[in-house]
Amino acid sequence: MSLQVCGCCGWSKVTSYHGLRTHQGKMGCTPKGMRIPESEQFRVNSYSPKFTFIGPPIKIEEPFRDVFTPSVRPAVERNMWTSLREESHKDIGLINSTPFRKEPLTVLSLSQSLSSQVNPAVTNTNKSLFETPQQSHQTATKARRALDFSIAAPQVPQLVFDPPTTTVQEAAVRQNEEEKEAEKRIKARKDRIRADLLQKIQMREQKVAEVRSSAKACKGSLDAEWVEINNVFSEVMRVVEDARQKALRPLEERRDRVKREEQDLLQKLQKEINKLKWTIDELDKNPDLQVSPPAGLDESQDWKKVTVDSSFSLGSLKTETSNMMERILQKLDKLSSVDLKRIPTFAVDVKLDPTTAHQCLVLSPDGKKVRDGGQTQRVPDAPGRFDMFGSVLGLNRLTFRKSYWEVEVGNKTGWDLGVARRNANRKGKLSLTPDNGYWVTVHYEDEKYAALTAPAVSLSLTAKPQKVGVFVDYEEGLVSFYDVKTQTHIYSFTKCSFNDELLPYFSPHLKANGKNLDPLIISDVMKRK
Repeated sequence: MSLQVCGCCGWSKVTSYHGLRTHQGKMGCTPKGMRIPESEQFRVNSYSPKFTFIGPPIKIEEPFRDVFTPSVRPAVERNMWTSLREESHKDIGLINSTPFRKEPLTVLSLSQSLSSQVNPAVTNTNKSLFETPQQSHQTATKARRALDFSIAAPQVPQLVFDPPTTTVQEAAVRQNEEEKEAEKRIKARKDRIRADLLQKIQMREQKVAEVRSSAKACKGSLDAEWVEINNVFSEVMRVVEDARQKALRPLEERRDRVKREEQDLLQKLQKEINKLKWTIDELDKNPDLQVSPPAGLDESQDWKKVTVDSSFSLGSLKTETSNMMERILQKLDKLSSVDLKRIPTFAVDVKLDPTTAHQCLVLSPDGKKVRDGGQTQRVPDAPGRFDMFGSVLGLNRLTFRKSYWEVEVGNKTGWDLGVARRNANRKGKLSLTPDNGYWVTVHYEDEKYAALTAPAVSLSLTAKPQKVGVFVDYEEGLVSFYDVKTQTHIYSFTKCSFNDELLPYFSPHLKANGKNLDPLIISDVMKRK
C-alpha cells in the first residue's frame, strides 16, 4: 500500500499498484491492460513513504527538494496534489469540445518562455522559480498549469509549482515544538502525581508499621500486667483459702470432740438406764425381795447438769480473719508496682502559686520548692492566701482527667500532701477533711502518718517514704498516695465528690528544734520499667 497518483487526471489514493491500474482502466487514462514501463515511473522517497507518481520522469529542481522537510511534507503533499487535480480539470474544461489527448502529464522544469507567460515579471533565467517568496502573507503551496497549443500538434500540459512559504515551515516547526512541550508538561505532571502518590503510599505504609509496632508493644505490656495482676489475686486467693482452712479447722476439731463427748455420755446413760430397768424387772418377779440400789450406779453424778459443750471459738475466728486481712493487704500492695508503671504517663508539670502561700513560706524562683522561712514576710494579703496554716497550692487546675506528680519529702519530720477544691476556705483555722474540700495525708511527729478523713485514719508504714507520688482520677473520684521508692501503696480516698476544679496542696510544716529544715521538692516524674 502506498500513495498512488494518476499522471493523466491527477487522481490520488493510498492503494496498491493494482488499484492504480484499475482506476486507469475505468477512467480511460491509459489503454486497458497497458503497463507503464518502469523507466517512466518515478518514486519520490526522499520526503514521504512510498509515494508513486505514474508518468514520465519528473525533474525536481534542488530548491524544490529543500522545502520538503519532514515537518511540512504532509501539508506540501496535500496542497500539491489538490492543486494539481483542480488545475488539471480546470484546464481540461477550457478545451471546448476537442477531446483531450490521453497522454501522460509531464512535470517539466520551468522554462524561460513558460515563466514569461505565467509571470512576465520574471526576467532572470538564472534565478530559480522555486525560491521562497519574501512576502509573509503567502501561506500555501500553489500549483499552476499552463497549456501550450501549437498548430502542429497538441502540447502536453505543463505543471508549475510554487514552493511553500517560510511561514508554513515556521508554523509547522512551531506546532511540532509546542506538541513536544505539551508532551513534556504532561509527562512532568504525571511524574509529579506519581511521586506524590508514592510519597502518600510510603507515609501510610510507615504508619501501618508504626501502628503494628505500637499495638504489639501494647499487647506485650498488657500481657505482662495481666500476669502480674493475676498472680497477685492468685496469692490473695491462697491467703483467703489458708485463712478459711485455719478458721474451719477449730470447728472441725470441735465437731469431732462434741461427737466423742456425745458418744461417751450416751454410753454412760445407756448403762445407767439398763441397770435401772434390770432392777425394776427383779422387783416385778419377786415382790418380797428387798432391793438395794443397783450396783454400778453413779449416785454422785448429777445428770440434770450434764450437757455438751456447744460454745463457739469466736476469739480464734476473729484472730484468723485479722491475720488474713493483713496478709491480703500485703499482697495487694504488690499491685502498686503495676500502678506505678502505668500512672507516670499522666504526669503533669506542677508549680507552686506564690499568691496562695502563707507569709512564712519561702518559694524557689522556679516554683518547685517550698520551705518554712522561720519568720513572716511582707507580702500582699491576697484573698486566696492562707493566713493561719503554713500551706500553699499549685497553679495547675485538675479537671476531667488523670494527673500525677511526685514530691521529695526527704528526712522531714512533718508534711502535708494532697489536693484541695479551688473554692475551699483558706482563712482561719481549717479542718482539712473531704467535707471541707481537702483530701490530704499527713506525716507528723517524725514517725506517724494519717489520712485526714472524718475521723482521721492512722496509717502503718513499714518504711519512711523519701518520695511520695500523688495520683488523681477526677472522673473516678480517686486520690491515691504511693511510696515511689518501695513502689507501695500508702492510702487512697475513693468515691470522692469534687464538684469543682482541684489544685495540688502542700505544707512543709514549721521548723522545730533545728529539725524539719528540708524543703518539699516537686521532682520530675521518671518512667519505670
